[in-house]
Amino acid sequence: MKIGLRIPGAGAQMPFDSFCGWCVDNGFEAVDVGTVTPQIAKTANDAGLVIGSADIQGVGDLLSVDRSKQKKGAEAAKASIQAAADNGVYIMFCVLVPEDGSLGRVQNFEIWKAVFPPIVEFAESKGVTIALEGWPGPPPHYPTLGCTPEMLRLMYTECPSPSLALNYDPSHMIRMGVDYLRLLNEFAAYVRHAHGKDTVFDPEAYYLHGNLGPTFYEPQTFGEDWWRYCIPGEGLTDWPKVIKRLEDEGFDGIISVELEDIRYYNDWEAQADGLRRSRDHLAQFMR
Repeated sequence: MKIGLRIPGAGAQMPFDSFCGWCVDNGFEAVDVGTVTPQIAKTANDAGLVIGSADIQGVGDLLSVDRSKQKKGAEAAKASIQAAADNGVYIMFCVLVPEDGSLGRVQNFEIWKAVFPPIVEFAESKGVTIALEGWPGPPPHYPTLGCTPEMLRLMYTECPSPSLALNYDPSHMIRMGVDYLRLLNEFAAYVRHAHGKDTVFDPEAYYLHGNLGPTFYEPQTFGEDWWRYCIPGEGLTDWPKVIKRLEDEGFDGIISVELEDIRYYNDWEAQADGLRRSRDHLAQFMR
């Protein structure tokens, strides 16, 4: 098992080779990227990093009611999968956010059933795995498909390919009220990638406005005030149990720190601090 990271905002402003050098100097072994090119792959590999995942493209168009957009989205998704495979990257990160969340999950799931299994089949033919993250999506609809155990069960019934897998991120489960350890126990065999991110609740904010969110001001970034994302070690996830369960399942992949913590996001210095603290916390539980 390795500790990697997704590139945070300020890190993305740095030259990629400089950022890769910082990663290695600070004990990270992998980096997640948006798209893969030969130059990106070479730069990461020359620095001594593994590319943990690349982002699948075209999902919004693919999950549209518009057939022409579906075709465009399918082409973009397949092209990104091909580019990853051509450059030795075999895990695609995917969040299934439909184009129109107001249609509701049921109608958007029907679209998914029609358009996504062929993408998974293409990925399987290239030896690539698509790892779904359970971010529920933006309010008011929280439309993301595959963000709950209820929907994951049905997805794996409809599309039982080994190339349809999970990115396990306990922070999303916690904020939704889903038992993150039970979900891991049920779906551990599907996990091919994980995020090192956590969630914390604010009792005072929860008292003031419950889970409706504040009325008279905007909540801080990366949360709704009654909850917010935070770095591992400052939230509710029992990381020793999570890491042990992954090890017991034979997971030998990457836990990638996804820095979405307002306390460590003001500038690069703050982000670097948050990344290092996250790595240090996770590393102490790995064998």
